[in-house]
Amino acid sequence: MSRKKAVFVLCGAAAAAGMAWLGLTPASHAAAAQPKVDARKAPLLKVDGLTFRDLNKNGALDRYEDWRLPVEQRVDDLVHRMTVEEKAGLMIHLSLAGFTGPNGEVLGLPAAGRGARGGAAAAGPVNRAIQGRENMNNVTPLDSPTPRQSILERNIRWILVRPNAGESPDVTAKFHNNLQEMAEGSRLGIPIVFSSDPRHEVSSAPGAAAARPVISQWPGQLGLGAIADPEATRQFGRIAAQELRAIGIQCTLSPMADTATEPRWYRIRGTFGEDANLNAVLVKAYIEGFQGKQLGPDSVMTVTKHWPGDGPVKDGYDPHNSYGKWTIYPGDHFDYHLIPFKASFEAGTAGIMGGYFIPVGKDTVAINFSRKMTDGLLREQMGFNGLVVTDWLRNMPWGVEHLSEKDRQKMMVLAGVDQIGGDNDPKYIIENVRDGGIPLSRLDVSARRVLKPMFQLGVFENPYVDPERARTLVASQKFLEAGLLAQSKSVVLLKNANNVLPLAAKKRVYLEGVSPEAVSPYALVAQEAKGADLAIIRISTPAFVYPYGGAFTFGRGGAVGPVQPVLGNTLAYTGSASQKELEAVRRLAATGTPTLVLVDMDRPTILTEFIDEVAAVMAVFAVSDRAVMDVVFGKHSPSGKLPVDLPADMPSVMAQAADVPFDYGEPLFKFGYGLTYAK
Repeated sequence: MSRKKAVFVLCGAAAAAGMAWLGLTPASHAAAAQPKVDARKAPLLKVDGLTFRDLNKNGALDRYEDWRLPVEQRVDDLVHRMTVEEKAGLMIHLSLAGFTGPNGEVLGLPAAGRGARGGAAAAGPVNRAIQGRENMNNVTPLDSPTPRQSILERNIRWILVRPNAGESPDVTAKFHNNLQEMAEGSRLGIPIVFSSDPRHEVSSAPGAAAARPVISQWPGQLGLGAIADPEATRQFGRIAAQELRAIGIQCTLSPMADTATEPRWYRIRGTFGEDANLNAVLVKAYIEGFQGKQLGPDSVMTVTKHWPGDGPVKDGYDPHNSYGKWTIYPGDHFDYHLIPFKASFEAGTAGIMGGYFIPVGKDTVAINFSRKMTDGLLREQMGFNGLVVTDWLRNMPWGVEHLSEKDRQKMMVLAGVDQIGGDNDPKYIIENVRDGGIPLSRLDVSARRVLKPMFQLGVFENPYVDPERARTLVASQKFLEAGLLAQSKSVVLLKNANNVLPLAAKKRVYLEGVSPEAVSPYALVAQEAKGADLAIIRISTPAFVYPYGGAFTFGRGGAVGPVQPVLGNTLAYTGSASQKELEAVRRLAATGTPTLVLVDMDRPTILTEFIDEVAAVMAVFAVSDRAVMDVVFGKHSPSGKLPVDLPADMPSVMAQAADVPFDYGEPLFKFGYGLTYAK
């Protein structure tokens, strides 16, 4: 495809007149620092040696195209040029997957096996169950528009993209460039902001350990909570932001500022832990790492979630599901959950995502439908004036199930929402404006909030990225090593009887659920436990799978056997879907070989069923076997600290208040506990 650029030069009287109209003087315009400007469909304009993009292709330098002007002036100019349809398109945050060709081409139809929501996983039983509930919830099923339809016909400019397994960074960069080129060819040339869920956590996909990662690998957010060092979190944000910008992503739908006070909740692994004050420190560092001191062309904007705190979910269920749609406050600790969000405002988070849940005692509808929680608490009381985007809630209309989709969207916009996540068509917003349900002035308010960070991020000057730079920078050796070290730092040593650890090199080690490749640099792999110097087994948090289905209703599985559906939400192994893992631990301990248990701790876990029978226990938080073995064999001393209390039994879990931290009575291990090696 041709990359030739048309260049128009404005000079003399025309340039002087334009400068006067813009309120610029020759001195101010001479002092302007030229940013990098790139165009593929729009002509370039030259004004006194400076370069601009002529996005609307009219041969004149318009205010929204002039990077010398304050952002507010550029936003105001563009809003006045936009149609209702274009403004409504800004208020849809689309999910896109499956349209990437082998060399980054934009396919007209999704590749086989990839779903519209999130790749191959989207076709699974959970998503089919959700889709099956659409008509039951009075929702018109989503169609599947092509990228061209979404961008050029529906005017959508915010797109959530999900990683395709094994796709190289340069191919990802080319794909995003091709979509940006499509947007540049539109009437006003408004660029795209690509967003992503967190994608730096260590992959658990089969074969992932043997393959070179396509992006640097870090502990999950709960692991960063175990490191408990704001500078480590800030470093992660800085590196992750460089990698995301290199592949053309400008927005991360993170961090989770939720505080994990209900220990049975499955999504605790995505939080920083149980202490709201530590969470506040780490949320602030996370945002500073991604965004910098203020949004700019090198930033990745953060969308902090899930306002006003998803931690106190009733019975540990998840509000993606109708039976888990409430957060409750029996301990009157609603304000405790706001502490990390206050820190996110101080750090300048550009976006906030409202949760799915109904906050019992605060409102009778879910957050994104609630004027009390959005315009009231978030904007008026807390002073947040940035972008508010809903969670992907088309199938989670809690409290407004009786309303049509059109009326739900009207209710969200009037409550203070700027973008509807997970939808793909602005038609209901447009219909509401046409019939007077949503004032046009309200549409303008959201358009301004949506456009402001886009100008700050620099995509109006240059939305394109260099695929070759993406190939060499993303998952570079330096970044991989930084992530691996952080993984090791997150490991928490809970028991080390007789100082069995660190294990000396060249010992014989028996493994279950651990990659032999991770151990081979240090030790010999034994074929049976009896007679080995150490047995190592990696197990999951007790898993549960509800027969009545839904999202976020299952544990991560385990190292030992398949997970069977069971009714109940337990943190103990006995009676859980992971009971075979407990049996495997006891079997190894019975051989007489000292046994080390690595617990993949998604949530607080009851360890009393086996901890007295084994020599050592480590809590790990979404980290690789290699990072753990670097600690086991003493390359690094363990330094992680528990980001949550660990309960001693289920009665104490059942007795605790969902919104109150550190509420078990006497836990088995307390928040902040963690051993290191004797010197």
